[in-house]
Amino acid sequence: MGGRIATIIVAILIIAGISYFLGISHGTQQYQTSSSTIYTTIPQVYTLTLLSKGQVFSINPGYYEVVNFSIPQGAYSINITGSYTSQGKVEVAILTPARYGAFTQNPSSITSSQYYYGDTQGATINALLTAGQYSLVFYDPGIFTQDTITVINPIVVEYTK
Repeated sequence: MGGRIATIIVAILIIAGISYFLGISHGTQQYQTSSSTIYTTIPQVYTLTLLSKGQVFSINPGYYEVVNFSIPQGAYSINITGSYTSQGKVEVAILTPARYGAFTQNPSSITSSQYYYGDTQGATINALLTAGQYSLVFYDPGIFTQDTITVINPIVVEYTK
């Protein structure tokens, strides 16, 4: 019986030692935390206004107006939206630098743009883009009359970064 009591005492001492080592006493647990700081970046939505609501401009026959803009690397959820009307028919496109270079050499190449808004008297622009440089081009392919463009809804680029 003495050996059994000694075994129980040894077991109690072992449990007490383990409890002390783990920081457990009287049914409460103690937790230790490190003093590390965690930094997180909260994505922000940015808006670039290319043309404001109500803005009016004219284009002579055979000429064009261009608005250059760039979207930074690392941006995502990139969308350009807006709308315009025109007295005459104008061609509108969003061009990459390579396409813009081709357009300046041969204006009819505007029709092969991925983001082409036709030979119309107005349109709603809505396109998803990737980061990079672009030109928003309004081209008057006419021969005789000047076209006047009126921005109905602001033409803006929104992206998250």
